[in-house]
Amino acid sequence: MLEARKAQELLVKKISSCRTRGFLPPELLDLVQKIYTRQLEARDQAAAPAAGSVQTADALQHSQGAPLVERSRFPFDRDQAEALFREFLGLLAGSIPALSEAGAVIAKALEDGKLDLGAAMQAHLDGDEGWFSDWAGQTPSAPRALPMLVQAAMTPSLERTALELAQKTDLTKSWPHGHCPLCGSMPIMSDLREKEGFRYHVCGFCHAEYHSPRLQCPFCLEKDMDKLEYYEAKEEPGVRINACTSCRMYIKQTDFRNLDRRTLPLLDDLESLALDVVARDKKFKRPTLSAWGF
Repeated sequence: MLEARKAQELLVKKISSCRTRGFLPPELLDLVQKIYTRQLEARDQAAAPAAGSVQTADALQHSQGAPLVERSRFPFDRDQAEALFREFLGLLAGSIPALSEAGAVIAKALEDGKLDLGAAMQAHLDGDEGWFSDWAGQTPSAPRALPMLVQAAMTPSLERTALELAQKTDLTKSWPHGHCPLCGSMPIMSDLREKEGFRYHVCGFCHAEYHSPRLQCPFCLEKDMDKLEYYEAKEEPGVRINACTSCRMYIKQTDFRNLDRRTLPLLDDLESLALDVVARDKKFKRPTLSAWGF
């Protein structure tokens, strides 16, 4: 992960690029910029357990594919997450009408005690979309508002924990399994690095960046080149879709090695939404949502 100052500089540039494209409302981009800026500040302030104090899979289990810590018990700073949830909830009032309306419903439920933040955060740890789907009907204008807020609030301390746990394994060693070596979640983006084009995945949950085989589906592990396809678009230089006809899943991959650009995965994902449209048109599915809930 980039250190906060460099990431903040890239954030400003990438949000500016998104504004010129005009495919997302300015108010939504304002919200993303405010949340991401605050997340970067909060990551350095989050309380995370020292790597040595966390019970992890043993070396043999890990070498065979077990994540160091199962996602459902991944440590995070609950106090910070609850404070950030309320802070980000307050930002929805100034966003697009759909999010503003959903935010008012969520705020009322929180005030009345009908929304249990602890349960919501555990649902995110568990990847329990069923729990959140029950809430989607209460915020029909923006069904993904609540899971987006929960994820955004927990992200800084999850990332901080991932940085600690990374000390217990070698993320530069190729990891051939279809999930994150730290938490067991699926990747959200890929990136080619160095002149050799080493492939790194970015975890969709803890945002750890780990080396993986280049010619392999990151989800079903298909290696047959006849079943691995890629698609590009002129308007998205340096980004392409890597798709698998075996599992019909896809991931977006950045390759900025020959371009005067730096990668910031969660914003690269947002900036390249046009490629998601291409993938859907070709009947491929994305197993992980963006960090912004869409």
